[in-house]
Amino acid sequence: MRLSRLVWSPYETDADRLAERALLGQRVQVVADGADAEVLVTTSNLRVDATVLDAFPSARLVVTTTSGHDHLDLAALAARGIVAARLPLARRDAVVETTLGWMLAALHRTPQLGAQAAVGNWARKDLPALGMRNLGDTTVGIVGLGVIGRHLARLCGLLGARVLGHDPAGVPDDVEAATPRELVARCDVLSLHCSLTAASRGLVDAALLAPAEGLILLNTARGPVVDVPAALDALDAGRLSFLGLDVFPVEPWPDMAAVVGRPGLSLLPHAAGFHDGLPRLVREGLADTVDAFRSGRPLPFPLG
Repeated sequence: MRLSRLVWSPYETDADRLAERALLGQRVQVVADGADAEVLVTTSNLRVDATVLDAFPSARLVVTTTSGHDHLDLAALAARGIVAARLPLARRDAVVETTLGWMLAALHRTPQLGAQAAVGNWARKDLPALGMRNLGDTTVGIVGLGVIGRHLARLCGLLGARVLGHDPAGVPDDVEAATPRELVARCDVLSLHCSLTAASRGLVDAALLAPAEGLILLNTARGPVVDVPAALDALDAGRLSFLGLDVFPVEPWPDMAAVVGRPGLSLLPHAAGFHDGLPRLVREGLADTVDAFRSGRPLPFPLG
């Protein structure tokens, strides 16, 4: 069985590539990048559709090293009898920790206090007016209760938060089901971890945010889930108290420089899932997926 990498992430080094080839080479024949093979490995930088698949007649398995999978045309894959899989565990903890960091900073008004300190103001007398809260005194809403969303829900619950959630596939027993509108109305924090689908595209728009009152909105899912201009308007109007965006409708996002400096706004360059151990977890996840596929066992994280 042969394996070919279609694309690499820009942060994967030559050392990462050699280590991945060495590990996978113990299981399959690793051929040149972009060569025809039974196993194809991709990232979100390439949309794998019918046109791309025409160049790989031997393909039987496509693995994306990411958690999100909207770049895979699952219908085109299924039509050719090709199985698809993803690697959500490689980035799960980093995304959840970034999200929790945003939550805690927003609830404890760290950005506001830091801005005051940056201009030499000792703002201790202002603390009672800032509405600083512990996570355990809040209600957290989560859209998308997959691998990442469930882990976030579990940790928020352990820290004492009440957790509400929305997912078409259902929510865990320890999460109270709610519609997106109910989440906006009832939650202090709304964190997005859903896949990009026809239903989730543009989900968070001006209409959804209209009743918000000081909501903390965080998006580490996919950029098109949020209408960014509508979210910025809600931030300016005070309907959002904090807006954290890690993903954008277009990446790199061309309007980033135009909006920086807004109070309560935090922007990241699609970085929430990155950590020093990511390449190791990716190659280990690939090895586990290849082992399962070769042996006929269920894939760890199948798609479709």
